[in-house]
Amino acid sequence: MDYVILSMLFIAIGFMIFKFNKNGKREFQPKISDKKRAEIEKKAEKDSPESSTKSIQEQQKEDIPKTILPSKNFTLELNRFKSFYDNESVELIQFMRNGIKKSNAQNYRGALEDFSHAVELKPFEPTVHYCRGIVKLILKNYESAISDFTEAVRLQINEQNVFFYRGLANYGAKDFDYAILDFSNFVKSVSNFAEVYFNLALCYKQKRDYQKAIQFFTETINKNPRYEVAYFERALIKNKIEDKEGCCRDLKKAMEMGHLEAYHYIKEFCEVQN
Repeated sequence: MDYVILSMLFIAIGFMIFKFNKNGKREFQPKISDKKRAEIEKKAEKDSPESSTKSIQEQQKEDIPKTILPSKNFTLELNRFKSFYDNESVELIQFMRNGIKKSNAQNYRGALEDFSHAVELKPFEPTVHYCRGIVKLILKNYESAISDFTEAVRLQINEQNVFFYRGLANYGAKDFDYAILDFSNFVKSVSNFAEVYFNLALCYKQKRDYQKAIQFFTETINKNPRYEVAYFERALIKNKIEDKEGCCRDLKKAMEMGHLEAYHYIKEFCEVQN
C-alpha cells in the first residue's frame, strides 16, 4: 500500500516539474501584439528586394512629366522637365537643368547654349530637341524652332503639346497651312482647349477664309464663354462680311467682359444702332 502511495507521489511531482519547465519556456517567448506583428511585417515587406524594385519603378513614373495643357508662359512648359533624368549621362542632366534654370531667370541665350550642348551630347533624345525648340520659340527664332520640334516628333516624343508649339512657330513664320495642320493634330488628342481653336481661327483669318475663321472663333467661345478676345476678333470679321448686327453684338459682349478696345470700335461701327 505504501508502495502505491509512494508511486503516486512521484508521478505527481514529475507532472509538476513538467508543467514548470513548460511554463518556463513560455516566459522566453512572449506573445507579440497584433500592432507589433504588423510593424514587423511592414518592415520585412519594405526591406524585400521585390518591394524596393517596385518603389523605384513608382518613383520613375512620378518623375515622368504629366501632359498638361500648353501655356502662353513658355517657361512653364520647360519647368515640366525639371526632373529630367538620363541613365547614361550626368552631364546631360546638368545641361538640361541649367537650361531650365536660366530660362526661369529669362536668360534665354544662356539657356539656348545649354540645350544645344545637351543636343550635342545626345542627339537622339527627343526631349532635348523639344526644350531647345521652346527656347527658340521664345526668342522668335521660328524656322529653327520648327526644325527642333520636327526632330522631336521624328524621334517619337511622347508629348502632344509639341504640335501646339510647332503650330505657334509655323504661325510666327507665316506658314499658315502648316500651322493649321499642327493645331488640327493637337485637337485630335485634346479637344477641349479653347486656345487651339482661337489659333486656328487666326490662321484662317490670315488666309482670308472668313467663314472658317468665324467657325473657329465660335468654337473657341463654346469651349470658353469668357474668352473676350474671341468675341472681339469675331466682331471684326463679321464687320468685313457686312454682318453689322452680329459685329455690334459681339463688340458689346467683348466690352461687357472688359475688352476696352471694343469701346472704340462700337463708336465707329455701331453709332447708328445706338
